[in-house]
Amino acid sequence: MPIDAPALADEIERQRPSLVGLLASLVRTDTTNPPGDTRRAVDLIGARFRKLGVDFQILADDPKKPNLLLRLGSGRPELLFNTHMDTVPPGDRTTWRHDPLGAQIEGTRLFGRGAADPKGCVAAMVVAVETLVRLRVSLGGSLLLTLVSDEEVGGAKGTEMLVQRGLLRPDQVIIGEVTHNRIAIAEKGLLWVRLVTRGRTAHGSTPWKGVNAVRSMVKVLAALEAEIGARLRQQTHPLTPPPSLSIGTITGGIATNVVPDHCEATIDRRTLPHEHPADALAEIDRVVARLRDEDPDLDVTVESVQQGPPIETAADAPLVRAAREVAAALGLDSAPAGYQQASDGRFFAARGIDTMLFGPGIPDLAHSPDEYVDLDEVTVAAKFYAQVAARLLRSGP
Repeated sequence: MPIDAPALADEIERQRPSLVGLLASLVRTDTTNPPGDTRRAVDLIGARFRKLGVDFQILADDPKKPNLLLRLGSGRPELLFNTHMDTVPPGDRTTWRHDPLGAQIEGTRLFGRGAADPKGCVAAMVVAVETLVRLRVSLGGSLLLTLVSDEEVGGAKGTEMLVQRGLLRPDQVIIGEVTHNRIAIAEKGLLWVRLVTRGRTAHGSTPWKGVNAVRSMVKVLAALEAEIGARLRQQTHPLTPPPSLSIGTITGGIATNVVPDHCEATIDRRTLPHEHPADALAEIDRVVARLRDEDPDLDVTVESVQQGPPIETAADAPLVRAAREVAAALGLDSAPAGYQQASDGRFFAARGIDTMLFGPGIPDLAHSPDEYVDLDEVTVAAKFYAQVAARLLRSGP
């Protein structure tokens, strides 16, 4: 049946204890990736849907990395809610004041790894769907919910697999990620590059008899930073952070007294929405080619490890317009924003599907010690998701 926004909001307020309980249970469930085992999280959520009589599917390439897919309604248009269940590891636990798996609550803050990124989104989306079911909201189209695995390590066994196999073909997508309940319509693209330099071993007391692969790598990295990094610092975008080039890892050598014959480094290059990762890779290749021309003894290879296109959805797209109207009605900042990191939204944006991101939590707290999410924000996020779905998939006059 048709239903108004206040009724959805009131029902979610009544379900707040259940929402908080679900979030706490999810935070206490270790889904760190690696290894990325999300089976217990799926069991928790699946039990709730079974209790409501809601059908869902479990799809997985890896049994330890299941993906939950649920559909309400039928036909077009299709609106997809997508978020992930895996989290990054907590790191050094001595840097935490709260147990990363404890789900401790202080005031309205719930602490723990994944509390914000992204289990606040998971809980809010689940309760939003439950509310639509409980109130028997008629949908003029389909609402899909995908709770996926593997996002924190690239998404190959999660969203990417579902999209590539044609299992997800939505018309509009809302990605649950940490945006402080802002409507994010732009996201930087992603390029990960592996560099390998090779040399010749020699005794550390006579280094001139060898070719030092670490020294070669330092030369390459310095050139990339000087020529590309300096240029990137001059570029801006109205919604996203600046483009960036970051040296992520570097390894080389077998012993202090041996000239290293092998060195490997990885680079994280983030592109602005108007840039393409392939162009960013070509720029790196050009710098490395010039270095080879200047030094014929330089043995270096460049390999693209992962690429993800940026996201930039038009501010006047129907999805964004509806989201802004709902946000304004909830007293949120309805101005479009940008997302700081990379998300599974890239798999949909690359196919021309209008995509935005929204979710509770402060972005700078993601992946950090004492990560937390405000429970008031989670409750508002659940209202937002439910009301956007009801608005976009309104049935009847």
